[in-house]
Amino acid sequence: MQAQDFMRFLNDNRIAVFSLKDAVKILHASRPYASLFLRRCMNKGLISRVENGLYYKNHGTNEYMVASRIVYPSYVSMVSALAYYGLTTQIPNTVYVISTKVHRPIKKVMGFNIVFRAINSRMMFGYHKEAYGNISIAEPEKAIVDIFYFNDVNDLDEDVLKSPPRIDPDRLASYAIRTERDSVKKRVAGLLSENGYRKQAGFLIKRR
Repeated sequence: MQAQDFMRFLNDNRIAVFSLKDAVKILHASRPYASLFLRRCMNKGLISRVENGLYYKNHGTNEYMVASRIVYPSYVSMVSALAYYGLTTQIPNTVYVISTKVHRPIKKVMGFNIVFRAINSRMMFGYHKEAYGNISIAEPEKAIVDIFYFNDVNDLDEDVLKSPPRIDPDRLASYAIRTERDSVKKRVAGLLSENGYRKQAGFLIKRR
């Protein structure tokens, strides 16, 4: 298989991120041959490497596609997810990924650093897969909850709730309760109260 045929296969099957193991299957070749083939594709500027054994297409791929495919299960969250939805004025240079697995940070992937935050399996909720790009990403409400859970409050714009209906106050309160952390409930209650959602804030306070 020629490089152009390989890239056509990736495009036709909407594969943006792939492993060396995937390449072995696509090429019907040995692991050493597939590794050499991918190195040639890299030299031609067709693909880039995320880390050992993991690659992405240089054309038609973004940082969210790459970050959410490095470990499984995982999803993009916190300020990165808010930026994806246009719910923050910040321009982050880091993509935050939530996972049940521990993974070292990865630097300079498409100009971004990728940071992983390990979490208990019971906290793996409130995310979905975007049809475009196969991106696993937090819902806006879960992104806010994760910010409080990991105490990265500097990454949260104070006016994030001033863009309804993109933020659902009931869902935000519900997700805060599911964390079973009083500190998260207290901070979410404060955020809701400051933005006029006193009913939801009061419900949270009662559940602490």
